[in-house]
Amino acid sequence: MRELIQEIKQFLREDFHLWGYVSVIVFISISTIYNYETNFEKHTINSYSGTNISYAIQFAYFIFPYYAATFISLAFKKKLYKLKQTEFWVKSLAFFGIFAASYAFRDYQDWLKTFEQFTRNERVYLTRIITEGKRIIPYLIVFWIVKKVYDKDLPHLYGLRFGGIDFRPFLWMLLIMLPLIAASSFLPSFRKSYPQFKYWHYQDVFGLAVWLRVMIVEFIYGFDFITVELLFRGALVIGMVKVLGKEAVLPMVAAYVFIHFGKPPGEAISSFFGGFILGIHSYYKKNIFAGILIHIGIAWMMEAAAIIQHQFN
Repeated sequence: MRELIQEIKQFLREDFHLWGYVSVIVFISISTIYNYETNFEKHTINSYSGTNISYAIQFAYFIFPYYAATFISLAFKKKLYKLKQTEFWVKSLAFFGIFAASYAFRDYQDWLKTFEQFTRNERVYLTRIITEGKRIIPYLIVFWIVKKVYDKDLPHLYGLRFGGIDFRPFLWMLLIMLPLIAASSFLPSFRKSYPQFKYWHYQDVFGLAVWLRVMIVEFIYGFDFITVELLFRGALVIGMVKVLGKEAVLPMVAAYVFIHFGKPPGEAISSFFGGFILGIHSYYKKNIFAGILIHIGIAWMMEAAAIIQHQFN
């Protein structure tokens, strides 16, 4: 834990600019308040779901906070010259392009309807599994291509490696989160959102026992967080350091908060702090497995808490 705290202190000493940080935080705060006051993502962005234009809408929606925070941060530090690098634009467009495309891609929902041998519950179940697992292969392909072009000397795929990390402080973080998650599980907003797959609504799925059905979904749900870390702490921090330096972290955090707008407000707010800490750690260690551990650990604890609430209430 001491090493992590030292990393944060050192990063802030070298990167902190009062007006730059304040301006980015104000931008994120206003965006967060507006979203939850108006349900902007749910009523506006998601209204295009399933349409061809949804790809462009999702791309613009997610890359907007990244570019805004990058411009604000660099402007206050008088480093806008960094935006003249072609590598910045190619990488950011590629990274957010595959994110938006994989996020918006939902044609498989219509394809599954053509399989008449499946029951409605089975189609819903398969949809859930595909939704959680659809990103990993496209991410690996696109990120590998970008790495081959711009980061040939990097001995790993943007932090996807085991070496150079101490997991102990992050295990302590999970222990600290446990009572907070347990307390949150009593809130109506929490129980509305979790568990992600409300298995009690879908009986008789491929003849699978309930516990096995849940385990399969939860495994893939947890596995999907590898893609989240590979994009945000990997590609957008480790992959952008050569272009932006330490200024790669704060824009990543802004975009990271935006992807939490469909979740309870407390989760969106905490994503700022979690994203910032993990971003700093990946910046120094060139490793994203701390984020993967935290993400999967918290996700599974929240799922377990929600399932327990359902079973005993």
